[in-house]
Amino acid sequence: MFDQKAILDEVTYLTSRSKGKGGQHVNKVESKVILVFDLNTTSVLQSEQIDRIHRELGNKINRGGKIQIVAQKYRSQHRNRSLANQKFVALITESLRQKKKRKKTGVSLKQKEKRLEKKKKRSQIKENRRKFKA
Repeated sequence: MFDQKAILDEVTYLTSRSKGKGGQHVNKVESKVILVFDLNTTSVLQSEQIDRIHRELGNKINRGGKIQIVAQKYRSQHRNRSLANQKFVALITESLRQKKKRKKTGVSLKQKEKRLEKKKKRSQIKENRRKFKA
């Protein structure tokens, strides 16, 4: 797969003030963390892995080929940083995981019989509506 520790070494972090409630604390402290990972300059991932990530996460990659993950759930920058790391590793792991192909299943015998029975009943109802021929 990939080395989590090595990939987290290539990540850069930006911090800023978090939004929302918190009063003086939120106005003074830069607790919001933005994790930035550049797919174009990475040496940890192989080219086919990068292509797969581009296919799977196309909407999460900006024009510069960077993945940005924002974490501002907690009041502490440290906790937000670890949350961003968790989100990032989960995102990369999920995008590199092989998806299972769906097996087509047929209609069960019981369902077929039920459908035919309904059809016969409906046919009988319509048959009973016809005028009697003597």
